[in-house]
Amino acid sequence: MGRRLVTHNNMVKRCAHLVHSKRMHKRVYHQYRSVNNKESKHNRVEMVNRGMMARFHTRKLSLRIITFYTIFTFAFSVSIFFIYVRTFIADEDQSHDPFSHQSRSHKVPDSPRYKYNEQLWDSPYSHGFHPCVKPTAKYKGVQQFDRYMSVRSNGGLNQMRTGIADMVAVAHIMNATLVIPQLDKRSFWQDSSVFSDIFDEFHFIESLKGDIRIVQELPKNLEAAPRARKHFTSWAGVGYYEEMTKLWNEYQVIHVAKSDSRLANNDLPLDIQRLRCRAMYHALRFSPPIENLGKVLSIHDG
Repeated sequence: MGRRLVTHNNMVKRCAHLVHSKRMHKRVYHQYRSVNNKESKHNRVEMVNRGMMARFHTRKLSLRIITFYTIFTFAFSVSIFFIYVRTFIADEDQSHDPFSHQSRSHKVPDSPRYKYNEQLWDSPYSHGFHPCVKPTAKYKGVQQFDRYMSVRSNGGLNQMRTGIADMVAVAHIMNATLVIPQLDKRSFWQDSSVFSDIFDEFHFIESLKGDIRIVQELPKNLEAAPRARKHFTSWAGVGYYEEMTKLWNEYQVIHVAKSDSRLANNDLPLDIQRLRCRAMYHALRFSPPIENLGKVLSIHDG
């Protein structure tokens, strides 16, 4: 009887312990779920905040891009408009020039050949550009010196023209008298032409007389004088040629073996660039026979 009572009490205690354990597990489980719910809510709120901030920054960035694009488009349109107006005014002035149509006044406008001639010989569209070859107020012209520079041109016709224009500028920088350049006779085409056969020699000398002194040949007393033979460095600037003036201390004549030593296109004084343009487009005019042949080719019946 006593043993049964003890066993019964033990069972009651175990049941009570199990009930208490289940209650504790339930309480812990509910607490864990409440904590998880709080954390998940916090994470959701944080994600929403981040999404809103990202959208805000995206909208702000897109507004900046749209504003920049609008300003750029407006500025570009204004610049195109001004260029167009300037070109239109320049072309209108050219169309009202009484001398521009003088050479075509005798031709019949209805002729197909006349229309073809208009396309072939008319001045190209100017795009608002105009020549600027006149020297500035600071420009110093020719100075008389008894120093001479002879030049042997090389290459094709256009290469020789460009080289001669550069040598005009070099002679001005070095205060030298330029001897009429010799044309290339050694290339495979074996052309025996001299300067006066291709270019108007008198016009070349006269048109540049305010810039440099040009002579047809060396003075008799300098024909046998020792000469400094130079191959100038290509694409050199003004400083290089100013340094070359030291050769005048020992020589009175400098012979340039090739004229293709190009002047630098950048960092040259404005007046030197304009002198190159004057030599290329004004002074180097074709000789009268070539000019006359060109006029004959440009004339055709109506």
